[in-house]
Amino acid sequence: MQCKIKYKKEYDKSLLYAIDKLPYTFSEKLKLFLEQNNIYTVNEIKIMASSFVFLLINQESLKTNIIINKDEIEEIVLHLCGGSIYAHLQTIKEGYISVGKGIRAGICGKAVLSNGEIDGIYDITSITIRIPQRIKHAGEFLFNYLNDNSFRCSVILYSPPGIGKTTVLRDLTARLSEAHKRCCVIDTREEITPFLDESLSCDIFLSYPKATAIEIATKTLNPQIILCDEITSLKEADAIKYSVNSGVSFIATTHASSYNELKSKEILKGLFNCGVFDTAIGIKRGKNNRFIFEVDKIK
Repeated sequence: MQCKIKYKKEYDKSLLYAIDKLPYTFSEKLKLFLEQNNIYTVNEIKIMASSFVFLLINQESLKTNIIINKDEIEEIVLHLCGGSIYAHLQTIKEGYISVGKGIRAGICGKAVLSNGEIDGIYDITSITIRIPQRIKHAGEFLFNYLNDNSFRCSVILYSPPGIGKTTVLRDLTARLSEAHKRCCVIDTREEITPFLDESLSCDIFLSYPKATAIEIATKTLNPQIILCDEITSLKEADAIKYSVNSGVSFIATTHASSYNELKSKEILKGLFNCGVFDTAIGIKRGKNNRFIFEVDKIK
């Protein structure tokens, strides 16, 4: 199948970095497929045991001619872990492997439980490698919105998975840094900051528990704005409440397919009721895969 969509070659480095983390035989097959089909940028590589490899490109799934068996899946996991599964055991329990440079491999298999908690994952059946990109100007709308409000408002970004919340957050972080705002990024899974220019001024918390990092940033770094991807727990919500009540503006993301669904999320209800977030901005994709933003004032 010929891929007819054109891509920007400036993103090649992330894709090639991910491919180089794969076993040689598989990586060579994948490179050949990409070259034959003139594909330069991929959003996700989907690998399933006893099935074809699929690529996600601009929200479209493309079937390759590569088939992976169960033994190859285990070899791929080992390579993604840099030869040491033990070193990645904690994130594996959480369902992913951090490959480096913002690249994350989600894994799926059978869970080993201990006292109701996941103690490990084995018999892995699928791997989804997400390839991060900085799409310049993806965060421009949000930056202008913050600017219009003197950077004194807090925003919750929402969309279904895979639409581009982290991509928007990534470019917004760069824009805020370029504008010399005192911003702090809570980058627990190292997905936001790999594309930041080293010369930019931005405090970065890598691999910290989010709630802990938010509290430390608020108490010690005097930020104007804190950015955080994916609120997932009440503890994180409480830390955000503390930060905003201390005078910090906050930009965070969460999964939701609509404003009504967002308002119904238990983790966020307390924040909305207390007025922690001023605005909810939904993200969709339109023609030519452009970002579309829907703004709602939270009442």
